[in-house]
Amino acid sequence: MKTLLLSAFSLLAGAGLLHAALPGAESLARLITREFDTNSDETLDQGEWQGGIARSFDRLDKNLDSSIKAEEVDALQGDLAEEAGNLGGTIIVALIKQVLMSLDQDGDKAVSRKEYDALTDSIFTRLDADKNASLTLSELADLPVKMVTK
Repeated sequence: MKTLLLSAFSLLAGAGLLHAALPGAESLARLITREFDTNSDETLDQGEWQGGIARSFDRLDKNLDSSIKAEEVDALQGDLAEEAGNLGGTIIVALIKQVLMSLDQDGDKAVSRKEYDALTDSIFTRLDADKNASLTLSELADLPVKMVTK
């Protein structure tokens, strides 16, 4: 169950080298990699990214209303605390909420499936700093910053 919930973190996209200033960004990147890296090469290609993204929405949409709200992300706190400790879990949940809510294009304080899916490829492209069609831990750690500094 914990592993399934961790795939939701794929939403979090970042910018620049500011990830070092964001506590929890590296832990989040490791969780995303562990969940999405199907060939165990410690990088994510576009197929791995898209597969993880597709699974993530359904796992986060706890009430099955075809949208993700901040309180649904709060439900991750317990599982993340087991993984990263109480403080780490709190920080990662805050990062996830920040990035997820940045996907809310219509201002309804929820991320619809359409809003979520529309940004999948652009998030990958924004994260792929070296344009080699794969994401490293370092690039994934930029996720929160890049998503909120569109």
